[in-house]
Amino acid sequence: MKFTHLWPLFLVILVPVIIIMYMMKQKAKEQKVASLYLWREMVKNDRANTPWEKLKKNWLMILQIITLLVLIAALTSPYFLSGLVSSGKACVVIDTSASMGFMYDENQTRFDKAKDEAVSYVKKLRNGTEISLITSDRNSILLSSKSQSKSDIIEQIKNLELSNYPGDASEGVQMAKSLAMDSKGLQTLIITDSNVDVENLDAIVVDVYSEMDNVSIDYVSHGLKDNQLDVLVKVTNYCKEPVKRDVSIYQGENLVATKEVEIEESSSSVVYFEDIELEDNVFFAQVSGKDASDLDNICYDVLTEEKESTVLLMTKRNMYLENALKIIPGISVIKSEDINSFEDFAKQGFDLYVFDGMVPAKLPETGNIIVIGAECDEIAPIDDILDDGCIVNGVDSKVTKYLDGLSFAVSRSYTYDVPDYATPFLEAQGNEKENSHDIAFIGENQGRTYAMLGFDIHNSDFPLYMEFPLLMYNLVNECVQGGMVTNYVYNSGDSVSVNTNVDGELPVVTKPNGDEVTLSDYRFNFNDTKEMGIYSITQTLREEDNTEVFAVNFPVSESKIDTHPSMISSGDDKVVTEVKGIFNLRNFIILLSLILLALEWIFSLRK
Repeated sequence: MKFTHLWPLFLVILVPVIIIMYMMKQKAKEQKVASLYLWREMVKNDRANTPWEKLKKNWLMILQIITLLVLIAALTSPYFLSGLVSSGKACVVIDTSASMGFMYDENQTRFDKAKDEAVSYVKKLRNGTEISLITSDRNSILLSSKSQSKSDIIEQIKNLELSNYPGDASEGVQMAKSLAMDSKGLQTLIITDSNVDVENLDAIVVDVYSEMDNVSIDYVSHGLKDNQLDVLVKVTNYCKEPVKRDVSIYQGENLVATKEVEIEESSSSVVYFEDIELEDNVFFAQVSGKDASDLDNICYDVLTEEKESTVLLMTKRNMYLENALKIIPGISVIKSEDINSFEDFAKQGFDLYVFDGMVPAKLPETGNIIVIGAECDEIAPIDDILDDGCIVNGVDSKVTKYLDGLSFAVSRSYTYDVPDYATPFLEAQGNEKENSHDIAFIGENQGRTYAMLGFDIHNSDFPLYMEFPLLMYNLVNECVQGGMVTNYVYNSGDSVSVNTNVDGELPVVTKPNGDEVTLSDYRFNFNDTKEMGIYSITQTLREEDNTEVFAVNFPVSESKIDTHPSMISSGDDKVVTEVKGIFNLRNFIILLSLILLALEWIFSLRK
């Protein structure tokens, strides 16, 4: 048995006070008697007036002392620990995935319930227990390891936030199993709404799943023609009966269309909206009604002019170059081996021209140009030819970014007199010459980007290095600048690939709540997408702000939990709905004290 509070034990000093009060109490009264035969009775009364004789067989005093002790015991809140919280080593795994944001009952979410259960469990652990705390969604995070401070762990639990990422407690369970291998006797408490495998783990699963009505928007798509917007919305009813809901389209804060839809139980319906006047490049669909979660009642979409950059590759069977271009996203490559037909191709107006070992008589008047292993005096004259082989090293530039230590061998290469508008990114050291030579450069002139490499790729071992496709990616990316993000609609938890211009300032991402995050690099995977809504990314380039937006929606997979712990493990004592680790005696003791007070009152009346 343990006690919640020990301070009431100081009230035991009141017991002597009760005894002293009874000792000081005058029980006998002085009376005159008419005869000596009553003398013995008078002597008996005198003896009763001595202090200790007053306590003899005083049941009322004993009853009052017992009542006081019982009240003191009630104030200490004594309790018994069950086996659930008896371990000296404990681990708490809390599911923080998006589905935990659904309502558990009318007053709290599953996540709120999970935190309450976790706090209750920690409070009931023995003092000195080593406690580890793990959160789990698509990944697991060890927040605390073997802490003996129950107050610190409770504070961490209370400060936990929902991640809104897809996933469940599985990743956290795997981490708990790893901890159990190094910590014999570890007891694990897992709080989740999804089924998890706890085999080979001393674990108790608290199932916080609850069956509540829910209607969600699964996705939104659109078409645009003549500035008129057509929108398709898929709505799913997870309820056990048909529902009628309003589906509305908003552009900004303006309601532009709405329709009523009836959806059968456990089924989906597609709602079409036609000829909506375009007012903004951002819109969202919303379904009416209060249900298990508001998070999946809204779905955002972004209107973009998605443009795939076109690249014309003039080459004679350079598989290394062709394969390197194929893996670059956002470009469409057309290949030709006939330089004489170039004029016909040029009429199509490509964004980028790559000339490998050949150059047309006249360069195109539009588009950017890369020349590889060929002479082109229009761009830059040849300074020298290295015929005896050389070692090529990377020069610090935007093309060789992330390619530290780049070095390879070339058997023959041109060197260039680099134009003033350009910067070199590869240099060669000849076998007989001490000075380095620029053999590759890139630069912008009159709004067009030009790049030249002075060697035939076949005459080098460069394609054998993993740096080759990376350099080609950087080179093409500088010549064909696409959008700052590859996609414009994501789910919470998705990684957003950001690709901005290295000549500008570092990009800034503004989240839906208004918080701004300055990225640490120009090309960066932005992972903080737990908040649903519209994000914007801004980069200042040549004193102009360039801004793009992207949307983050609720992950559809989290709207419906197919299997929860109680469903799979029916009757298993490892699955509970709440932590029942304490048998509290306080209420029983309070009831006993009330009974004693009633007996004392009855006894005093009869006295």
